[in-house]
Amino acid sequence: MQLRKNFLIFIFLLISFGCSNKNPSVIKEKKLNNNFGIISLNSLSADIIYNLKPEELIGIPGSSILRKNDNFKNITTVSEGRTPPNIEKIISLNPSLVIGSDGFHDKTLTKLDELGVSTLKTKVNSLPDLTNLINRLSQITKSDSKIVFDKIGSCLINPSQKNKKVVVLVSTKPLLSPNNKSWAGSLLKNFNLSNLAADLDGSEQMKGYLNLSPEWLLKEDPDNLILIRFGDEQYNQYSSLPFWNNLKAVQNNNIDYFNYYGLINVGSLNSINKTCEKLESI
Repeated sequence: MQLRKNFLIFIFLLISFGCSNKNPSVIKEKKLNNNFGIISLNSLSADIIYNLKPEELIGIPGSSILRKNDNFKNITTVSEGRTPPNIEKIISLNPSLVIGSDGFHDKTLTKLDELGVSTLKTKVNSLPDLTNLINRLSQITKSDSKIVFDKIGSCLINPSQKNKKVVVLVSTKPLLSPNNKSWAGSLLKNFNLSNLAADLDGSEQMKGYLNLSPEWLLKEDPDNLILIRFGDEQYNQYSSLPFWNNLKAVQNNNIDYFNYYGLINVGSLNSINKTCEKLESI
């Protein structure tokens, strides 16, 4: 029970950037100062800024998705994992703007506001939210947004009509799935995939995600299953579930494996684009 609770908390911390709250796409900021230099506390905004105007990105989060990209290796890291961002390190970089995720970096951004540092809160729960963020950061950096939109070109196409009933499973312990209040749910809808969990209520901790029961999954019997490989393999042993082979999607081999970044956590422009390409192919 304690392991399950810890896992839920860990998942919440990781996907909160892509979960919905009451006001999607909320962006709050103070007037920018005349210095140059932007720090992003989330990987997506860091990636967008780097593509718009790389010389202005001076601080990034300690994200695994950024560590794999050599473009960011010489940029100062101001946070690591679940550890709160280092306020002193941020101040020492003398940024013109610090960008953070609404609902996740609130304490850090409030403290920076009190210290006179300009901040920007972002929330991305859908493709329109992403478009708005790209356009806003393009305005801030006085640069052309086209280069960024080109990076997510597969997300901006007119998707084909699919009429397929799908369920996304993030883990087996618990049997976690996104509804329509999540980034994943919004992408499924955009690509005309009928998410059977779309209108189900999420948990108190994660409004965009819910625990499914085996009985519900067997009753709904989706055409396709989208599985996320995440973290410890004990959460990814889908085939070990006692009811697994009774599902139509399993019997017909209509199973697609997706990366965690791009579908569950927005991650980066590249991860988003790859996810859109794969969703269109289902």
